[in-house]
Amino acid sequence: MPFFIGLLAAACCFLLLMPEARPSRGARPPQPRWSAGPHGRLTLRLAHLLASTRVARDLAVAGMDVSLEELASRKLRLAGLTLAAALLLSLLGHGFLAVLSLVGTVWAFQVPDLEVRRAADAHRAAIQRDLPYFLFTLAVLAESGLQLLPALDHYARNSPTALGRAIQAALAEIQLGRPPALAFHEMAHRLDVRDLTRFVGALVQTLEKGTDGLATALRHQAEAAWDRRRRLAQELGARASVKLLLPLVLFVLPAVLAMAAGPAIYAFLTQLGF
Repeated sequence: MPFFIGLLAAACCFLLLMPEARPSRGARPPQPRWSAGPHGRLTLRLAHLLASTRVARDLAVAGMDVSLEELASRKLRLAGLTLAAALLLSLLGHGFLAVLSLVGTVWAFQVPDLEVRRAADAHRAAIQRDLPYFLFTLAVLAESGLQLLPALDHYARNSPTALGRAIQAALAEIQLGRPPALAFHEMAHRLDVRDLTRFVGALVQTLEKGTDGLATALRHQAEAAWDRRRRLAQELGARASVKLLLPLVLFVLPAVLAMAAGPAIYAFLTQLGF
């Protein structure tokens, strides 16, 4: 019972620190008051520190509808929850659980960062997976006589993927008057995929020299992307075989040995009179 009382009090602290709910779709969102109170100042300070770390880059890559201030507030609330639980459990005499909650404070503080990193890695993997198809489609369209921007627009309209949406956003910036080279460079920087950055660099060089060799350059880029994807699949397969080795030794091998040697051991023990 004291354990549940401590958890209930910690949940109350969590609800008190939780900000207001977001408005419904179509309503004008209120301005956040992060600077009000010590919690708001601490949130702003932590968000300022996060702006120069990998978390801010991963947050931009993931495309999550979360600001650095909201991420910092979430980190503080989770850490405050576990810290309050550790304090209450200590007051209630549960020393071991209090130590576990205190250690969990560090882990709870990193949970939002891990969530953002996982979303960013998944977004990068999706872009990397779609890149060979994208390059091959552009090469086919360029060889058929279509210009670069119409080919990109054709791919963006017919590809409901993360890469297609990014290209559609870059084309929208180009229609607003931004130079194509700058729009493509910003897209590559925003997506943060090495192969895509390499492709954009080669594409910009081709555009500066002229579009005569565009189809050939795209074909070479597509072949290189397929080769890299094939090597990546082979590496993932090799890693999967290594990961399966430990469960095989711990679970499968003892069962096979028990099935093979069990009858012989039973017969031997029976002859000995056990």
